[in-house]
Amino acid sequence: MITLFVSDIDGCLAEPYAPFEMTRLAYLADRTAKGGMPRDHGVLPAVSICSGRSYPYVEAMCQLLGCRVPVLFESGAGMFDREAATCTWHPKATPGVRKQVNRVRKFMERLVEGTGMSIDYAKVMQAALVGTNADELKNAASAISDWVHAHAPEFETFTTHVSIDVVPRWLTKREGLLWLSQHAGVPLENMAYIGDTNGDIGALKSVRLSFAPANAVPEVRKIVDHVTQDPYADGVIEALSRCLVHNTDAC
Repeated sequence: MITLFVSDIDGCLAEPYAPFEMTRLAYLADRTAKGGMPRDHGVLPAVSICSGRSYPYVEAMCQLLGCRVPVLFESGAGMFDREAATCTWHPKATPGVRKQVNRVRKFMERLVEGTGMSIDYAKVMQAALVGTNADELKNAASAISDWVHAHAPEFETFTTHVSIDVVPRWLTKREGLLWLSQHAGVPLENMAYIGDTNGDIGALKSVRLSFAPANAVPEVRKIVDHVTQDPYADGVIEALSRCLVHNTDAC
């Protein structure tokens, strides 16, 4: 049985920097309300989030969907529990890691000068920049990857078409799901996950059922169990529906 369905936000629940598809999110909120908690073992899984976005944005999405299971922000470096109204950092998210993140961020700040890119200062345990110019992002990603390899080998660089994130190797989404698994008491083999970029690959390979929306990058589409017919929120709805069918067949 899949008792917990976990979704990324950008590229899955929402298209980055585009208006929310409110009718689709309302439908998912209804599914979330009917799914209960993982311990209920109903055919409709409980719903959670694992996103690289910062705490405020993930908390807002958690409230919008009505998630009763804790959700993960900054790729699992932090956890927000709506029902307990608590925000917790991963045990590996130490002050030392934060100091290293600041070093990476200072290098990034030099790259954004005179460009249309900007630093995402809302993030604490990741160094991140955002932008909409593909050439600027491509050049920045190359420079950042080279610098990280030479000066911060304990970090990994992940990219999307609008962002670059430098993340500690021990605070990736895979580690986040392991933490959520322990906290919620749900084994990874009872989880499903949907993600769209290279930052999701570790998480996708860790769960029982893995999904990619139609808009996912090729390297993600080729490693998941199912690629949905539709992109973004419609893809998430399809993936959740497949989990329902899986659980119905398993009963």
